[in-house]
Amino acid sequence: MTVVVPAMQQQPRLWRGGQTWEISRDPADADYPDGDYRLWVGRATIERSADYSHFAAAERLHVLLAGDGLRLHFRQPDATVELATRQACTFSGERPLHAELLGATVTAFNLVYRSGMTSGAGFVRLDGTPDPHTVAVAAGTTHTQIVHAVTGRAVLERPGDEHRLGEGDTALWNVGRCWWPSSATHPPPPRRPASATGARRPFDIGGVRCHTRR
Repeated sequence: MTVVVPAMQQQPRLWRGGQTWEISRDPADADYPDGDYRLWVGRATIERSADYSHFAAAERLHVLLAGDGLRLHFRQPDATVELATRQACTFSGERPLHAELLGATVTAFNLVYRSGMTSGAGFVRLDGTPDPHTVAVAAGTTHTQIVHAVTGRAVLERPGDEHRLGEGDTALWNVGRCWWPSSATHPPPPRRPASATGARRPFDIGGVRCHTRR
């Protein structure tokens, strides 16, 4: 089943460094951030330097979507990683971590998945100038697939299945018995095409694939 979660329906909440918007979680009754997740998907603003949330027995994929950069200070063991826009980092959700802003507020995309339940997750950046941009999505797979539109618009094409994404919208496939906003299973209405005389905006979309072990 395809689930499309428009940006306006993603659930906001505060965390110590700013705001986070929950897109989906599995199981549905897990509490953020202390729940026992198989999968958690969301985006966040980091408005001030802060310690990150602890996710027990989980791995985390952290993608910087926009902003001036972020320095991640890991402990146990000590290490430092700097992320620029569109760079990603994968690490244990249990590892103590302090995030330091390198400038103004940044925005990040987060995927949390249970340790031992997956064989890994990755981030793929797709760029182009068409608006909307057409993205072919693989069918016939049991992999969990997630596409998040960072800027611009997209048409996601899958055999017998087509959906449109606007900025901040997220599409998910093979997500199991997850929670998502109640109206998110209905794709958003098509956006009006861009004016022929207007400048086209660059399009940037991220795809995440999470391979589930049987």
